[in-house]
Amino acid sequence: MFGITRRRVASFERRVDGLSSASGRGRIDLLWPGTFMAEHKSKGRDLGEATVQALEYVDALEAHERPRWVALSDFERVRLHEVATGEAQEFSLSELPQRVEHFAFLIGRQLRHQVPSDPVNVKAAQEMARLHDLLEKSGYQGHDLELLLVRMLFLLFGDDTGLWDESGLFYDVLADHTRSDGEDLGATLARLFQTLDTPRERRQAGLPAWLAAFPYVNGELFRERLDLAEFSPEMRQMLLDASALDWGAVSPAIFGSMFQAVMDPEERRNLGAHYTSEENILKALGPLFLDDLQARRKAARGDRRRLQAFLDYLPTLRFLDPACGSGNFLLVGYRELRWLELGALVELLALEGRSAGGQVLLDISYRLRVSVEQFYGIEYDEFPSQIARVALWLADHQMNVEASRLLGQNFVNLPLTQAAHIRHGDALEVDWAEHLSLAQDAPNLGALFVMGNPPFIGSYLMSPEQKRQMLALFAGNKEAGVLDYVAAWYLKSAQLLRHLDKTGPHLRAAASLVSTNSITQGEQVPPLWTELLENSENVITAAHQTFAWTNEAPGRAAVHCVIIQLEPAGRAPAQRRLFSYASPKGLPTEHAAQRISPYLIEGPEIIVRKQREPLVPGVPPLVYGNKPVDGGHLIFHSQAELDGFLAAEPGAAKFIKRMLDAQDFLRGQTRWCLWLVGATPAELQKLPRVMERVRKVKEAREGSKSPIIQRFAEIPSLFTQRPHVDTTYWSAPRKLDGQD
Repeated sequence: MFGITRRRVASFERRVDGLSSASGRGRIDLLWPGTFMAEHKSKGRDLGEATVQALEYVDALEAHERPRWVALSDFERVRLHEVATGEAQEFSLSELPQRVEHFAFLIGRQLRHQVPSDPVNVKAAQEMARLHDLLEKSGYQGHDLELLLVRMLFLLFGDDTGLWDESGLFYDVLADHTRSDGEDLGATLARLFQTLDTPRERRQAGLPAWLAAFPYVNGELFRERLDLAEFSPEMRQMLLDASALDWGAVSPAIFGSMFQAVMDPEERRNLGAHYTSEENILKALGPLFLDDLQARRKAARGDRRRLQAFLDYLPTLRFLDPACGSGNFLLVGYRELRWLELGALVELLALEGRSAGGQVLLDISYRLRVSVEQFYGIEYDEFPSQIARVALWLADHQMNVEASRLLGQNFVNLPLTQAAHIRHGDALEVDWAEHLSLAQDAPNLGALFVMGNPPFIGSYLMSPEQKRQMLALFAGNKEAGVLDYVAAWYLKSAQLLRHLDKTGPHLRAAASLVSTNSITQGEQVPPLWTELLENSENVITAAHQTFAWTNEAPGRAAVHCVIIQLEPAGRAPAQRRLFSYASPKGLPTEHAAQRISPYLIEGPEIIVRKQREPLVPGVPPLVYGNKPVDGGHLIFHSQAELDGFLAAEPGAAKFIKRMLDAQDFLRGQTRWCLWLVGATPAELQKLPRVMERVRKVKEAREGSKSPIIQRFAEIPSLFTQRPHVDTTYWSAPRKLDGQD
């Protein structure tokens, strides 16, 4: 592997005397004097014990012959021991391609990554976010900062996964070719970016060897020229520390976590971005397409014709995430598709090899046909759209490394010629069919799957522009004003499915979206599900009932979600799949269902319509109760709090009322409130403590994200909703802790 002829430097079976054994002598399997010793033991032998024996050989040698490194193997595991430090690396033989850099001393290179090789995790994402924050604080902001971070992510990954001919090239640039104070780091990165964007044949003859060693990347990732970033010593060290981690073990989850960690919290709330964990992604992708593909793969085992048909089918699939964020749904989907392809191809090649007498000519670039170009995304924010594009390149390379390992032929997809179709734009303003190029590609499609986790923004928290979009999409639907923002993605998905059902009858099409459970409850059901089921002619073919949101990102969303899968009614499977949970944080139990209602229970697609008048004459209407929306400033949560307030301001006693909400009713609690209906300005001016609370209510409402709540800041002494009349009530608690 290192181009060294053994006979030139080392000998086999070197005799050594002066040992503690009965004979006092032994033989070293291989010795390169002053550099390296190798010992092989029987399968299953304890390599720690064998190391002790090998080190006795080392001590018995003349000083100038003693090796610096000792390697031992039992033909299943390899143990590499550094004599001077006593440190050892042990790994399986199958891991040798990933660990080969530990033997760099054979060609006179010192191993740079001396720290333990920890997999990249959420903590690493937080460290990159910290670097982002330091650069931003220094004045390096906006598009340039975001693109710089994405490029550094690509370089960190490339160092540990064989993207370059030599591992650790980026680390070498940082450690050996930048000053410790970081002053020249920005300029050095700019030179590196320019090199990565220049084909080898067009590079200047005088380019330093440490830059010329990098390949041509292309793919537009390094094409744009960025303003130079000014790095501090701390920033440079943070980047060096990040380089010491094992980015080859990166999970798709890291990209979503990194994206959420660096986004501005205010922007994150406005966009409704909530990164989805891999566990939740697979809950959606399983019924959508993975379970079917795994069944097809299983049915093809041992059959060359069916295996080839399966491999021919995979490239005909298309996938769209119309709110892709940093691309987690696309990443996991692509990875799973590549694993299915790789497993089928390995089996097919084995069958072909047997029929051809063991000889199979293999061209990986020809036989591996699943491509990132089958994956489409739309993302409102530029930074996550950049992350998604690069993340899919990295996932592509990860799978090429696996293919190289399993198929025995190295395959690095550089320069980048294929890319996922990630569009930076507003999904509600984009023509999805046009983005998918359905008019041109329809004859070649086998199936189209829409998937994702659209923004979670309540109807009362939408901006005026978002409200305008909703009303335009649901034109003519008089009840659409109550819908949450996510409903727009359901509608556009349903309309796309209907379009495909009418124009491509051979094509399977389905959509599976994660969302809050609010769209399956109460007043949102009629306006949304009338559109999805009746007007767009779809049915629910799979669904997860309410479960607790889980992810690994900092500041994770505390919400309860559902997953709903739609398909055209005319081609939906007869058997539907319904997943229920004994508790929101528990594991799902699957049930077979003939039909699934919009309320995610088994049964017909009946929609409970809004009824303004009681069905029985003379019965009073059921109305929403008094609603404070006061930031807690009109409410007294305990008897002690109330007593203290009245002791300081006894004149407020006439305005104190007992308050009862769902939690009070169900838990037997007692609270009170300031009920200032009918209070005159003159009365209030005599109550400074009351007025202080009123002032705080005004501030809380003015700071609300909801334009409607902001308007109530004009009447801060009153609850926002006051249907109260002095009579006897029948009370119906609406919710408690998110559960009906």
